[in-house]
Amino acid sequence: MKKRNIQKRVIGSFAFNSIITILIVVGSILALHKSYAYTSHIIDQESTRKYNEDVFEMVLNIEADTSLNELALLLKEHNLISNVAYFKLEAHLSDFKSPFIAGEYTLSSNMSTNEILKMLATDFNNEEETVQFTIPEGYTIPQIAAKLDSEGIIDAKDFLDAVQNKNYDYDFLQNIPATTTYKLEGYLFPDTYTVRKNATPEEIIIRMLMRFKEVVAGYTTYLEHTNYSLHDLLTIASMIEGEAKLDEERPTISGVIYNRLDAHMNLQMCSTIQYLLDKRKATLSLDDLKVDSPYNTYLYTGLPPGPICAPGETSIKAALLPEQHNYYYFVISDTASDAHHFSETAQEHSTAKIRYAQSIDKNFYE
Repeated sequence: MKKRNIQKRVIGSFAFNSIITILIVVGSILALHKSYAYTSHIIDQESTRKYNEDVFEMVLNIEADTSLNELALLLKEHNLISNVAYFKLEAHLSDFKSPFIAGEYTLSSNMSTNEILKMLATDFNNEEETVQFTIPEGYTIPQIAAKLDSEGIIDAKDFLDAVQNKNYDYDFLQNIPATTTYKLEGYLFPDTYTVRKNATPEEIIIRMLMRFKEVVAGYTTYLEHTNYSLHDLLTIASMIEGEAKLDEERPTISGVIYNRLDAHMNLQMCSTIQYLLDKRKATLSLDDLKVDSPYNTYLYTGLPPGPICAPGETSIKAALLPEQHNYYYFVISDTASDAHHFSETAQEHSTAKIRYAQSIDKNFYE
């Protein structure tokens, strides 16, 4: 009897321990599954955020004594990261050290956690950590993309994709006509920029859009007292940029554009034809003037759908403050200085074209 009872206790103890072991294993599996699902969800959120078509930016002021936790909470509050704990884990795995480099940082909503950390670790006063580029006035979107590519900053295709397929949260980008060739054409302000090495296309685009916003803000009073939208004014400024080589002539050419618009005349700006060509020409042909496009101001009355290049501040100012005169025509009069002769009548213009041996304005050079 005692032997049998001992066997029962042994068997019972074994069964109990087995059940406990099974419960522990099942619990561990469930915990691992839950942990995996949670981590997977965070990673999915990161991926979704990175590839979201809608992009917004935040200007962040970082103090040297800002803690990692304070930074993570601030970023989460503004929806720039998906999870505080994950951000802090990434920081530790990346061996990210605080204190941070104090300064002002512009972060975009589609930057990955790793990209944000790299941005905050970049010393913009250190040439080894940054790269500088200059976008000349009058450049088009494809020209900007090609320049950034040629300087090894951004792949041209990636830049064009970020221009066309992402939506940037700026009021001045609302209601841009769908007929524009590039929706950001004219809004990427030409200037010299310093960015971190390996910056994303979106980072660069946001920097250029913010610079545009900053420049235009200086002309708020003028914008409030015009019958033209900012988009229309920027379109006019881009044509001024495309036609004028001399700063002193920009307000005069601006006046010609407004005079022709008021008279319901075709603008007949060679710069709008150049925008349509695969390769720009020194002199346009008559066939070039027949290209059927809403950008062809020889065929269509009024303004083209949008800007034809990135105008500088001088051209933007000229579009807002045109010279008051009675000129309706102009033609290059000096190929050395790119100066124009301005005319009030078609007859005077025809005489000027013969005098300066040109049948079409010569505004572009290889």
